[in-house]
Amino acid sequence: MKRRPTQLVIWSALAALAAASCQSNTGADGGGGSAGTAGTTGAAGTTGTAGTTGSAGTTGSAGTTGAAGTTGTAGTTGSAGTTGSAGTTGTAGTTGAAGTSGTAGASGHAGTGGTAGTTGAAGGHAGAAGTAGAAGTTGAAGTGAGGSNTFSASYYIGADITDQEIQPVATRANLLTIMKSHGFNYVRLRTFVDPKAADGYDKTNGYDDITHTVAFGQQVKAAGMGLLIDFHYSDNWADPGKQCVPVAWQGYTTIAQLATAVHDYTKDAITQLIAGGARPDMVQIGNETTPGMLLNVCNSGGTPTGNNQVTGSTSNWTNLGMLLKAGVQGVKDVDPGILISCHIDRGGDKPTDGKGAALQTSISWITNAMNQGVALDAFGESSYQRYQGDLSSEANTKNTWTSTFGGLATKFPKLKFFAAEYGPLERDINDVLFGLPNQQGAGTFDWEPTTLGDWNTVCVGDAACVDHNLLTRSGTTYNAQPDLALFDQMKIDYAARL
Repeated sequence: MKRRPTQLVIWSALAALAAASCQSNTGADGGGGSAGTAGTTGAAGTTGTAGTTGSAGTTGSAGTTGAAGTTGTAGTTGSAGTTGSAGTTGTAGTTGAAGTSGTAGASGHAGTGGTAGTTGAAGGHAGAAGTAGAAGTTGAAGTGAGGSNTFSASYYIGADITDQEIQPVATRANLLTIMKSHGFNYVRLRTFVDPKAADGYDKTNGYDDITHTVAFGQQVKAAGMGLLIDFHYSDNWADPGKQCVPVAWQGYTTIAQLATAVHDYTKDAITQLIAGGARPDMVQIGNETTPGMLLNVCNSGGTPTGNNQVTGSTSNWTNLGMLLKAGVQGVKDVDPGILISCHIDRGGDKPTDGKGAALQTSISWITNAMNQGVALDAFGESSYQRYQGDLSSEANTKNTWTSTFGGLATKFPKLKFFAAEYGPLERDINDVLFGLPNQQGAGTFDWEPTTLGDWNTVCVGDAACVDHNLLTRSGTTYNAQPDLALFDQMKIDYAARL
């Protein structure tokens, strides 16, 4: 979501330009965030994991003679050998890992403080989990080859704070400390392809490019928080009103060329994030892609002037499926353990939509993506009271969120769901997600909690408007606002999953 005054003015004029079959009541995107560190290798490094299956990643098979130790296999085809070699291509770095008894120690996980043997790799010499290959004291078994999702909480109380990227490092560190003290355990950061491009978001400083995102993400991981990276696949805001094709990609004339660009960009970004100590726990392949992705050619202000010559519109799911799968593969080529999600803006029905409109759109989108072979772990919805609810009724809004997320959980029992963006009604949306059966509710991400905007301000009739930002910045620190107390209580009530 971008800041809504602009979005709401241009929405109707832009709708005809978007090559899409789905209409929406969009959410918001923006902001900057803070950072923390992951292991530099994302696999058997300082925070990387050596999955429970001990595979060496998608390219790290054991080769004809390799093995991951006396009992652990080093890939889908490798058998256990006596030399512990992971084959010629089975590096642990970003794609490989030792088996359950290989270099990552007896537990198959390097943990936050453990090492994966003297070389930290399954390629050079995997061997058994000898004295040098001990797992960290807090390590847990990974979920797959290469890295794995090391974030231990099963429920995310998160926020998108990308708009604070412009603040000094010390100021961002203060923000993360305060957020953690109130129960936040996850941060969402967006990234643009080239914000300095002719249609870019920040032509002067290039904020929200991958370099800035790595720096902020490193702080998030160092703070011990989970990290969600939101790929917009645009030089500027991507949302239901516009999905601007990056200037550098506008010369491509086939969907295959565009898919290659998506894959290569994603793979490079993930590589940089891991190398910079900012390994994501989850990524979004696109932002609010209700109508599809890579649809428009945009002007210097990021406003569409027409459709790109080749697009990933929902009117052609073969094309859109290729683009989504290319993004997924770009992640998996580097670290198969990173979770994959997509995101649209249909978290609930506005009063004019008619009951079930949001649910039907979401079911159709997810079904089509799955039919194209897009492998998803989670699915995010924008869930603002203003855009996906009823400003005049808290009860009506919560009911629509309950209907949408509950219906999705029933329809797709193997998927996790989260509110990728929301504001306000912080307790309501969290109770909806936390209450989904079988822990299918992964969590929520409050949109720009340190900034006041139309998305978190409620004005009804003649009553005075009520602000619902959570924090205000004063110099290098942040001051709590009334709504933040809601998170103090959620920190207690949700403790079993945090």
